[in-house]
Amino acid sequence: MKEEKENNKLAKWLDGRMTDEELREFEALPGFETYNKIKAFSGALTAPDVDIDTLYQNVTRHKNRKSSVRKLNPWFAKIAATLLLTLGLTYFFYTTHTTNTVAETGARTEFLLPDHSSIVLNAGSEAEYRTWNWDNNRIVELNGEAYFKVAKGKKFDVVTPLGTVTVVGTQFNVKARGNRFDVTCFEGKVMVNSNGEEIMLTPGQSVSFEDGKNIIVPLEEAKQPGWITYEVAFHSEKLTNVIAEMERQYGLTISLPEDVYSPFSGALPMNDLDTALDNITSIYHLKAKRTGDRIVLTSE
Repeated sequence: MKEEKENNKLAKWLDGRMTDEELREFEALPGFETYNKIKAFSGALTAPDVDIDTLYQNVTRHKNRKSSVRKLNPWFAKIAATLLLTLGLTYFFYTTHTTNTVAETGARTEFLLPDHSSIVLNAGSEAEYRTWNWDNNRIVELNGEAYFKVAKGKKFDVVTPLGTVTVVGTQFNVKARGNRFDVTCFEGKVMVNSNGEEIMLTPGQSVSFEDGKNIIVPLEEAKQPGWITYEVAFHSEKLTNVIAEMERQYGLTISLPEDVYSPFSGALPMNDLDTALDNITSIYHLKAKRTGDRIVLTSE
């Protein structure tokens, strides 16, 4: 009965239902200071502001202290443990939670980072980053292709399976698909690290790696990547990679003869399937037959 009575008092205090007289009596209890601290912590469950170590030490100190006035009830330890667990789980969630943005096949997605840098994801791509404590963890993990407009004076790394790009207030494009890694700088400077090489790019410069080998590519005269306006330029790219890009952009399946392997250089529209197919079939002497969402290319 006594424990139940204490529980009722605590519940009324937490809910703000005590009368003035009850509140004065409750505040006079030897454990009130600790109760009040725990209430303050639990009412502000924002992970970056919580000092879990200090809270734990406070709870442990008050729990283990032998008071000449009164010993704290067992139910207090249960409440403290519950609050500590809640705070710990909240802290863990915020520090490990990541934001994942995906551009599905045949689509593209644009979003902002916490520092207001802009990212446009090309079709069949995804980016992941941590929103919590972004200032101390400026990393974007990219699979696929994206165009970045970095806020002035801001710095972060773009990490891909094929290499890392370090940037400060710039505009650039990164593509990491299969065994091909391409980076183009449109504004500012870009530092590229891949396969043990470190390369600095300035506006108009690009770097490409395929199977870990550096491929020479021409200067870029445009102010942004072609795919932003639905035209993709390829430089000595395997035809299988070109076909895979068409599949992502148009949302269909394209079969290619196994004996066609010459690299492709040129631009293809990604909003006009017939023109894109005409370019491919005329260069490689192929015929195209479409059935639904499937296109079969065969040698003439």
